[in-house]
Amino acid sequence: MADEALPFVTVIMPTLNEAGFIERAIKSLLENNYPPDKVEILVVDGGSKDGTVEIVRKMADKSPNIKLLGGPGVNCPAAMNIGIKNAKGEIICKIDGHGYVDRDFIRLGVSYLQSDATIKCTGGPIRPVPRDFVGKSNALARSSVFGVGGGINTVGEKPQFTDTVQCGIYRKELFDTIGLFDESLQFGEDEEINWRIIKAGYKIYCTPEIKFYFYPRESFRGFYRQYFNYGRARVKVFRKHKDFLRAKHLVPSVFVLSILASGILLFLHPMFLWVLLIIIAAYLSASIFFSVLISQQQGWQYLCALPVSFACLHFGYGIGFLKGVWDFLFK
Repeated sequence: MADEALPFVTVIMPTLNEAGFIERAIKSLLENNYPPDKVEILVVDGGSKDGTVEIVRKMADKSPNIKLLGGPGVNCPAAMNIGIKNAKGEIICKIDGHGYVDRDFIRLGVSYLQSDATIKCTGGPIRPVPRDFVGKSNALARSSVFGVGGGINTVGEKPQFTDTVQCGIYRKELFDTIGLFDESLQFGEDEEINWRIIKAGYKIYCTPEIKFYFYPRESFRGFYRQYFNYGRARVKVFRKHKDFLRAKHLVPSVFVLSILASGILLFLHPMFLWVLLIIIAAYLSASIFFSVLISQQQGWQYLCALPVSFACLHFGYGIGFLKGVWDFLFK
């Protein structure tokens, strides 16, 4: 397609304290294989205090394509809505400031949206680029079937229609039909709005050609916190969309609950000590088994770290999910 026929694209980048990553993220967009006069980059900040805003302002001074919006207290879905309301483009790209895009990201996204009118969102599996040992271990756990179950990040490199993508590329007209992002969801906003796309009868297309690279959490504590937030937010998504619930969403919380229940019940009867030990032994066996499988391919230095990454992921999500249920029932 000739450049003059290409649609105008608005990239929306919600940010909060991304000083170490924001310059690389914006540069990857400026260097994209798409006419620069047909792209605007709206950075919507939520009140960064680490120099993110200053970096964006300096880059905006050199490029009229970049605009800074937002302010203190603006969360990710609210940032997206601010961007959509100010967007000039027919196409909306949601880009995380904690990573960067491939050179053909925008061009391929536009191409797939224009290939089929029923496709309202497209994207690809996110690709980790760990910078240290713990980050690599966390990334390996996150991309493992044992870590997160079946999904677009574990099914392999094949194009497919799916229920959700991260860093999606949307037709702007879509938001007039299904509404904007849910601002009550600090986390899980992608899954929620993408589920509305599916329920409206449209399609989401995921292809490995569309590449977004992200930096995984570089500490076990940060990884645990990330999945705690995911688990807690998912309860809010279920409350809004009962048909979104899948068995795999419940497994970590059922696991955590079974440990808690067994630990409490063993004070009533010693038999439950064996129940508790069996549950823990079964989990450790599975964790070690998958850690060995992954370490055979990625390096034996990860054998001791992977069980910790798995535990952060599973316990973080499980406890977060239970906290979300608690909040719903009692708050």
